Amino acid sequence: MDFIKTVSKDNTLKKLSEKEISDFRNHLQGTLLLAGKEGYDESRSVWNGMIDRKPALIVQCQNSADIQTALAFIRKHNFILSVKGGGHNVAGSAVCDGGLMIDFSKMKEISVDAESKKIKVEAGATWAELDTAAQKQGLAVPGGVVSTTGVAGLTLGGGIGWLRRKYGLACDNLISAEVITANGEKIIASEQQHADLFWAIKGGGSGFGVVSTFEFQAHPVGPEVFFSPVFYPATEAEQIIKSYREKSRSMPNEVSTFLIYGTVPAGEPFPDKWHNEDYILIASMYTGKVEEGEKVLKPYRELGQPIADFSGIMPYTNVQSFFDEDYPKQELHYYWKSIVAKELSDAAISMFIELGKNRPSPLTTVDIWQLGGAIDQVPHSQTAYPHRNAQHLIAIESNWEKHLPDQENIEWTKNAIRELLPFTEGSSYLNFEDAETEDVKRAQGSHHKKLQEIKNKYDPENIFN
Repeated sequence: MDFIKTVSKDNTLKKLSEKEISDFRNHLQGTLLLAGKEGYDESRSVWNGMIDRKPALIVQCQNSADIQTALAFIRKHNFILSVKGGGHNVAGSAVCDGGLMIDFSKMKEISVDAESKKIKVEAGATWAELDTAAQKQGLAVPGGVVSTTGVAGLTLGGGIGWLRRKYGLACDNLISAEVITANGEKIIASEQQHADLFWAIKGGGSGFGVVSTFEFQAHPVGPEVFFSPVFYPATEAEQIIKSYREKSRSMPNEVSTFLIYGTVPAGEPFPDKWHNEDYILIASMYTGKVEEGEKVLKPYRELGQPIADFSGIMPYTNVQSFFDEDYPKQELHYYWKSIVAKELSDAAISMFIELGKNRPSPLTTVDIWQLGGAIDQVPHSQTAYPHRNAQHLIAIESNWEKHLPDQENIEWTKNAIRELLPFTEGSSYLNFEDAETEDVKRAQGSHHKKLQEIKNKYDPENIFN
């Protein structure tokens, strides 16, 4: 090999000599991967099977010094950069074509201080790994609802999960973060230091620096909770959803729920007669005293005659991984979008049902996430996450088998959001959006201008593009 071809930020081809690559490798404590070498394809593989990008170089960082070395190399050669934490972002933005990818898969250290209830976690960890470590001390940090999701990406985009109404978003529980800035400086961002940068990474997304370590405030949760996933026939959708809306208004903050319109899979544990029929799922978790959970969540179990009711006491970690099988890595193609609603009107419910009936793939779901509670107790100005005081998030999670046409499913998803626009405020949840400028702007909402100012301060050359 005399050289490899790379792509610069101005989209021109550049050549790196073997000596330049060798010198770069010698300055790393981690691993440098090139196309065709062992580990390269595994490293560039992300959750979404639709993403098949090929970086020219992959740096599997061992520590923050490797991040600084990689950023210096990027500045010198003007490369495209991407950063992979857990690799679960639906848009696949962790992987670039022809540039340099920083891979955190070797940085997964987690430390739990049981006395202060503080947890430090490196950027390569998943929520399953964080949950396992935290639960050994009877603690939890608000995460997502799929345990294979990366801690880093979910937190930077906000972080909506089962603990959201009791303890807020993942980003609301961030105490500090170690960040490597565009010029290679390692800093600690917190309310006391670099407060503007800290504000930005609490729900404003990526692009402000490489966050290598997160410090969270954890809370006493588990080891068991009461969890209630109840499946109803979609033929009763209107009555069930309106009843769900009414019951949810009086639920305590210890309850977090969401509603899903989907299709019953053909197999156990569902009764044969319901296979391939549409369902409405009311899934709820109670964070209070476990013995009180059955009584508190009982109203959600009496909305009609269920197809199946799997409610009961179970380990918190089992709840966190309950939906993992529905989102297998690389086996499906995924394209998601969302829209925030201050209230769930009758017209919005009608449109929601219409979309549910017309999904192009039986694996696609249309979801309503209940918000409020602790999310709204954080002032709008305190974090970059902009959607305080919104009561619901409507998400279109398009999932389909690889042999089916991508464009049909993508266009249907975009059109679904257009159909919902008249009944909502028009903004969206960053973790469910594309990396396109307009999508990011819509998700950042009223904070977009301030976030751009902070980015220009910490990344004036737009290295994190």
